Amino acid sequence: MLKWGVLSCAGINEFFIPALREARRSELVAIASRDITKAQESATKHGFPKAYGSYDALLEDENINAVYIPLPNTMHTEWAVKAAQKGKHCLVEKPIATKVSEVETLQSTAKKYNVTIVEGHVHPTHPQFLAIKEKLQSGIIGEIVSISGKFDGVFKGNYDLSKPEFGGGALYNLGCYPVMFVLSLLDKVPQTVTGLKVDDKSGVDGVFHGLMKFSGGVLGNIAACTMTPVTTYFEITGTKGLIRANRPWCFHSDLMADNSFELHVAGQAMEEITTNKINPYTSEVTADRKSVV
Repeated sequence: MLKWGVLSCAGINEFFIPALREARRSELVAIASRDITKAQESATKHGFPKAYGSYDALLEDENINAVYIPLPNTMHTEWAVKAAQKGKHCLVEKPIATKVSEVETLQSTAKKYNVTIVEGHVHPTHPQFLAIKEKLQSGIIGEIVSISGKFDGVFKGNYDLSKPEFGGGALYNLGCYPVMFVLSLLDKVPQTVTGLKVDDKSGVDGVFHGLMKFSGGVLGNIAACTMTPVTTYFEITGTKGLIRANRPWCFHSDLMADNSFELHVAGQAMEEITTNKINPYTSEVTADRKSVV
């Protein structure tokens, strides 16, 4: 049984906490904010028995064995390390860190304290993604030649992605979706990585394009931009056909978009495939629990 504590009253909680409540063998224990009033209000709203006025106080709660960390990007490593030191498993919002050295710290910390620290992405556990992977493994579109993905969008207010002090920028906040999509489909790391960026007025990358080369000559091409309206797509090209989704929010199936994709095989009519509708955050939490127990 995972007994959850949540560090902060971030907006993403509106999606994620209901999934914690729905997931099997998961229990809500406490939520924390640096503002105790906010924590108490959120606890009442979402059904947490306890609220804390500091993150440290929540980590001292021995009844909690897992924490969800939706803090600003630059705070992820600090609080995941502190949670791990208290023996708690961590599900950390994307991006899990903003530096290679931080990722290495998280890896060594997880090993030292015998806990699991994972990055939160919904699509690797979603039926749509699993169906795409099954099609690729069947060989229906032949050998994979390239995988492309794009996520653009302008976000302001609480979701302002241009603040350097919070780890803003196109790659960390939007490009992480197509990057994870490519890596999860191929299930291996690239041999070489190349990136180009154009900074926005805040000094973070407003536009990012990246190219990854994998063994066998497969290319992964990703793009992200925080200065243009929401546009998303992904496409897997093979020697016999392709798989594609080209619509807004295609990396958020069942949340902000449908869960269909197109299958194009040379010489055949296009087939639209729709998978079962689920709460993708629930499947994410379930996968995290399985990795622990």
